[in-house]
Amino acid sequence: MPLSNEQQAQLERFFSDSHFADCGGVVTDLDGTAVHEQDGRVFIAQRMEAGLKRIHELGRPVMIDTLRFPISVLSTFAQDWFRITNAPIPLVSLKGSLTGRIVPTPDGELVFEEHDAVVLEASEIEEMLRGVEGLLKAGVEDLLVFHYPRDWRAGEIIWTPRAERIDAVAQKYASASSVVSGPIERLRADLLARETCMVFLLIDAPDEQLMAYQHTDRSSFFVHQGVSKRHGAGRLAQQLGMDLGHSVGAGDAETDDFLADVGLAVIVGNQNLDYKGLRATLRVPAPQDLGDLLFSLGHLQRQALS
Repeated sequence: MPLSNEQQAQLERFFSDSHFADCGGVVTDLDGTAVHEQDGRVFIAQRMEAGLKRIHELGRPVMIDTLRFPISVLSTFAQDWFRITNAPIPLVSLKGSLTGRIVPTPDGELVFEEHDAVVLEASEIEEMLRGVEGLLKAGVEDLLVFHYPRDWRAGEIIWTPRAERIDAVAQKYASASSVVSGPIERLRADLLARETCMVFLLIDAPDEQLMAYQHTDRSSFFVHQGVSKRHGAGRLAQQLGMDLGHSVGAGDAETDDFLADVGLAVIVGNQNLDYKGLRATLRVPAPQDLGDLLFSLGHLQRQALS
């Protein structure tokens, strides 16, 4: 739905009080923020497409900041996003641990090109594995360990302590490049053999099968200490010559901590988030409405340039 009069006024104040036209841009989360998922298909709504196109045509960068790994972005909607902008796509991936851009090869294939990466240290991996060992000793056998190497072509690797679950896990998590099993020593060797950006632990069991203490922490993300989506956005913004304090950020979850560093924070959906933009904060119901906001912002930019 169109922006309310109050929201439009806030947007206009942000634009006039900031230097968005000169050094700003947009940083956005994906799932639930900029893209929809319906019937297993991820897509960019028409109104969001119009907003993205308008911002890009006026020369402002749009940075994606997501938990997804590069192959997941490439295999879902990167082609559509690239079709809209026809330009490299700045990408912060794996909770801020990997940054770069999606670019076309000479034969037209889209690939990820790394700018920088912050990987887990051996001591951090060992600490995480001690937690895995504790869960296994407590009888939690439905534990899955997702890990994401710095080499983006390796994709998503899932370890399960139960070999008989390999096929079921592979079927459930079709995005995985491989599903493996074996003793925890194998997992340790795999993690330490190459640089790892992120590890994700998941207790993959129905609620009614979980013990009381498990309900509070069914999943955990592990990246290098101090790394977050906010950290990644700052690193990539510097590379792009983009000032976050004069930019728009959009997100829908607690992990979208970059919202605290942008000039205008846009919270998409109904999550009760405490983040506030440095200059203003707006709420919109859905990705389509974020698209309307970006289109209006682009209109203000066009007026300023005319």
